[in-house]
Parts: sequence; C-alpha cells; structure tokens
Amino acid sequence: MRHRFHAPAFAVALCTLSAATAQADPVDLLAAAEPKKLDPLVVTGNPLRDKDFVAPVSVLKDEEMLLRRAGSLGDTLAGLAGVSSTFFGPNSGRPIIRGLDGDRVRILSNFGASFDASSLSFDHSPAIDPLAVERVEVLRGPAALLYGGTAIGGVVNIIDRRVAREPLSGSGAIVEARSGGAERENGLSAALDAGNGLFAIHADGATRETADYAVPSAAGRGKRIVNSAGDSKGGAIGISAAADWGYAGISRSEHRSQYGTVAEPDVRIDMRQSRTAFESEWRPAAGAAFESFSLRAGHTVYRHTEFEGSTAGTIFDSSGSDLRIEARHRALGPLAGVVGVQGDRSRFSALGEEAFVPATESRNRAVFLFEELTTGAIKWSLGLRQEQNRVASSGDTGGGNGRFGVARERRFNPTSASLGATL
Repeated sequence: MRHRFHAPAFAVALCTLSAATAQADPVDLLAAAEPKKLDPLVVTGNPLRDKDFVAPVSVLKDEEMLLRRAGSLGDTLAGLAGVSSTFFGPNSGRPIIRGLDGDRVRILSNFGASFDASSLSFDHSPAIDPLAVERVEVLRGPAALLYGGTAIGGVVNIIDRRVAREPLSGSGAIVEARSGGAERENGLSAALDAGNGLFAIHADGATRETADYAVPSAAGRGKRIVNSAGDSKGGAIGISAAADWGYAGISRSEHRSQYGTVAEPDVRIDMRQSRTAFESEWRPAAGAAFESFSLRAGHTVYRHTEFEGSTAGTIFDSSGSDLRIEARHRALGPLAGVVGVQGDRSRFSALGEEAFVPATESRNRAVFLFEELTTGAIKWSLGLRQEQNRVASSGDTGGGNGRFGVARERRFNPTSASLGATL
C-alpha cells in the first residue's frame, strides 16, 4: 500500500494588463468595464464546437488550474472524475484514465503528439511542466476515432496560448510564484502577450526546484524520500497573426527536467525536449462549401538520459513530426460534420544497460470523418476512421547486443467507428 502526504503549498498569481488609450464616451467606458461571461467551449473530442456532445470531458483552467498545479502532469489531474496518476516520486506522474495508462492514454500538446518516453515506464515523466499550462482538457473513454488507436482509453490535451487564435490588441502579463508543500517547492512562471490587432507575440518561462519529498513516519516525525528532489525549467516564444479570416502562427518551446527516480539512491534522469509547432485556421467567406480549414504541424526532438552517479547508463532518443488537417463543411440541412487526415512519423532508440526495446521507426497515416445529425430532440453523432500503421525494428543492428534478434517490420490497418446520441 502506498501512502502519500501533502503539506499545504502557497501560490500567488499576479496579472497586469495594459492597452492603447483612446477618446471614448464615459457611458461606453462603463459598458466596456462590465465583465462579459462566455460559455465554456470544449475542443477536445468536439470537432464541431457544439455545447452538447456525447463524450465525457473534464476541463481544468483558471483558478482551479492555479490551485491544482503539482510537480507532474499526473498529480495535477489526479482527482478529476475517472482520473488518477502513476506515482514514481513527486516529479514523475502520468495520468491514468478509468484504469488505463501507458499507450492506452494519448497525451497531446495543442493536438500535436508529444513523442516522449513516458508511456514506456512509470519513472519517465511527460515532457510537460504544469506551470506552463493554461488549460487542460481530459477526454474520458475511447477517442480512437479522432486521435488514433493509442487513444483507446482517453486523451489529455494540453492547451496554451503561444499562438493567438483571436485578434489581440494591447499587452498583458501574468506571473505566478509558488512555495511550500511536502517537497519544499520553489516555483516561478511568467507569460507575456502583446499585439496590435493583427500580429501578436507571446513569450513564457517557468522554473521549479524541489527538495526530497516529506512523508510521515511511525514515530510521528517526518522523513524524506531519498533521491526524490528535482528541478525543471523551460520557456517558449510564439508569433502569430489573427483576423476575421482566421489565424496562423508558429511557436518554439524548450523544456528540461532533472530528477531522481526514488527506486535507487544514485540514479537521476536528465530529460530535454524541444518542439517547433505551426497552427493555422482559415475561415472562407460566406457561401463557401466549407466553414473552416485547420492545419497543425510540429516537430519534436526528445532525449532522456539516466545517470548512475556521474555515468550515463541508458539514453532514450526520440524525434518525430506530426501533421493534422481538418475541414468542417457547412450544414447540409440537419447534417454537420468534419473530415480530416492525420499522420506522424517518429524514430525511437534506447541504448545502454537497461535498454529493453529495439530502435524503431514508426509511421502512421489516417483519414477520419465525423458527422452530427439532428432529428427532433435527439442529436446523433457518427464517426469513421481508417488507419495505416507501420513499425520497423532495427533489431540488434541498432545496438541490441544480441537481445532483439533480426530486424523486423509489421504493418496494421485498424478501423474505428462510433455512434452516439444526445438528448
């Protein structure tokens, strides 16, 4: 049985805003000062952006996100309906959705693949720092239709604002400082956004340091888990343009995390990831057959080194590119829907003493269709996805030292279908 102890943590968020001033009527200024409440819009598992949808989704943002932030993505989301976390020390935790984990839960960053090694072992943390996250959407249940076979248990989509999706005028900044807790955390994050109504720029950075994790003891005195301390840092910059026609932008992010594995007193992990991403959406003029076209593409380079003392033991390398294109057609009477294509290609290797999988190259391609039909008080949803997957192993030629045999290749062509109804 595992016992966990959390001491209170202290977090402060400070937001400052500035904008260009202009002459305006006092009545207009008063009207503008009144807050406008917008209905929440869930995007994960809801490609038509409707208020009602079949798949159960949890959203973490704003004050709740501020209060729930933890040292790992898993601990941040643990406690949401149907969500728990793996635990391999306070710095390594991956979400478990309805009892499913590993490759059965897909973690996305703005709909893009993460290409890290967190699904291989519980001591490998997702290459995401919760301090840099603005919003998380958790889709419980199968999402294989929209995101592939590895999303059979659910999807965790990390959403940030590095690419502006709406026109931004003026500037704004937010700073968050955290201190305390069972791991004696000291964390600081900051983000800046500025725009002139068409072009926008974003910059963010975060750093966190933690000491060995405190747990209660039988004698009543707190003890510390050996080799559970860690530190992480990262940052990103994004440049984009947004107007009535849609938006387009590119971002670059860097993340580094160093932490102990707790299972062994002298083994520490040094993880680094860099990602370049492009996001865009084009909204044609009224009368066109399609309401919008979206394109998202990214390239990720990831390295994870396990040090035994000062010696590098096992090195995990992963690099990959992903592409996703969606087209939403205009309503044909009561029928509305979206069609899309998705693909990714990645290379993975694990070299060293604890390597347990051969070097592989994976290629996935898919086409999918999602339609909604309204008949009276019932809204029906229907989806179909066809994939082509190829996995090629290099066997011992990739450094297996006799453990993996000859090179092999496997191909799969999975088909997914869905049917749902909402009253």
